[in-house]
Amino acid sequence: MPRPYETVADAVRTARAIVMQEGSALAVAARAGDDAALDAASCDLVSRIAQAILDAESEAMARTLVAADSSPIKRLSA
Repeated sequence: MPRPYETVADAVRTARAIVMQEGSALAVAARAGDDAALDAASCDLVSRIAQAILDAESEAMARTLVAADSSPIKRLSA
């Protein structure tokens, strides 16, 4: 079971990777003054951020389900 801070560290690493990849394309488009490229790079950045959020949410839900399945079921005796 991952420690709570590992999830935060993973999120920070993911955010950094997204900024390094998509942010550089955004900077290049801004420097070039190309409005179409700037719009496309902005959309790519937003899409990657949104996808990372959804992926993290799905992973957290999966971990919760696995944790719930692995805990023993308490049965009431008659």
